[in-house]
Amino acid sequence: CNSFDFVNIPVQTTVDLVANILNSITSANAHLNTVTTISAFHSRAIPSISIQAYLTRILKFAPFHSECLISLLIYLDRIQEVSIQRNYRFALTSYNIHRLLITGVLVASKFQSDVFYPNSRYAKVGGLPVNELNKLELEFL
Repeated sequence: CNSFDFVNIPVQTTVDLVANILNSITSANAHLNTVTTISAFHSRAIPSISIQAYLTRILKFAPFHSECLISLLIYLDRIQEVSIQRNYRFALTSYNIHRLLITGVLVASKFQSDVFYPNSRYAKVGGLPVNELNKLELEFL
């Protein structure tokens, strides 16, 4: 049985694995853009930066540990579960994944660490106005 060793595997490897998972999910959900409910996380256009490049950018300018990405996946799964329970049509798509990523990393970092970057740093790294990221954080919680 293979195991995932958080201590010895570089965070970039975890970034690559998570990006592959999320690429698969967003690709599978591509046909759902017209039937999902538009949320605060929905972009007008699909960002030109790939999921892998976006997570790598966040890692470079607002470093985090692999556990942060595992928490992010759990958060995204919980959002999906709640949306099903509330009969809310929500799916991870290319239109919302980037905003969900920056917000999820921000929330996970705050939860897991006593020392974290201010929202203004995450906003700059994520390419969002800080007031918008603040609203997304509240929506995420």
